[in-house]
Amino acid sequence: MILSGIVLAYPKLFPWGVKSAATSILHIWVGFLFLVIFPMYSWDHIRGHAKRLKKPTLVTASGLIQFFTGLGLIFTGIPILLYGTDVLELMSEIHLGFTFVLAGVFVLHKFSRK
Repeated sequence: MILSGIVLAYPKLFPWGVKSAATSILHIWVGFLFLVIFPMYSWDHIRGHAKRLKKPTLVTASGLIQFFTGLGLIFTGIPILLYGTDVLELMSEIHLGFTFVLAGVFVLHKFSRK
């Protein structure tokens, strides 16, 4: 999803991706999957690790950032889907920023001590 979003966000770097309807459709459908799976997975993950979350660690911080960034992607992605990026340019930029934050935090969360 992150890759398809970057391909769509940078048409000069990836001209083949913007002209392809498959890239847009893939990004939209994976976004719908993210919309359903993310809240369920994060809630289950939070409940499963509730005891560890009380200690301030890098894993806890990166998990919290993931959670709020994911919510930000959902809340910016739905209006972009409904109204398009031409109408909501600022929202598209915010959505792209959340994308990069989420990608970085995934890596940080993966390699943090647990």
